[in-house]
Amino acid sequence: MVMRPSVGPLGAFPPKPKSFHMTEPICERGIWSFWLTAEEAVLQFVNHLNCVLPFLNSPFMRRPILRAAVAINPRYDPQEVWHWIHALLETEAQKIDLDEAWESAIDEAVTTEVGPEDEG
Repeated sequence: MVMRPSVGPLGAFPPKPKSFHMTEPICERGIWSFWLTAEEAVLQFVNHLNCVLPFLNSPFMRRPILRAAVAINPRYDPQEVWHWIHALLETEAQKIDLDEAWESAIDEAVTTEVGPEDEG
């Protein structure tokens, strides 16, 4: 099943905004960091990368919703890490249109149930 945007009186749906935003990295007290605004799942994904330091959970200061200060691990080159994370998130945020053959194969795989006799 292919989902197509519905066309209303003003045309198709407007384009969605970017799913994340990263500021340029800055060095403060010897630690490079940047602000990342994104969905919670994206923030948690970035938080678990080895090239960044874990987000601090302080009882005195709560992290803003959907935004985090990401500190780059000093063992890595800060510019390289920033560009790598940006390219990774940019690639994952792109919408990919599949060919009709792939769409039908995925639909068929999802609707087909594997029974005990089908398992090899």
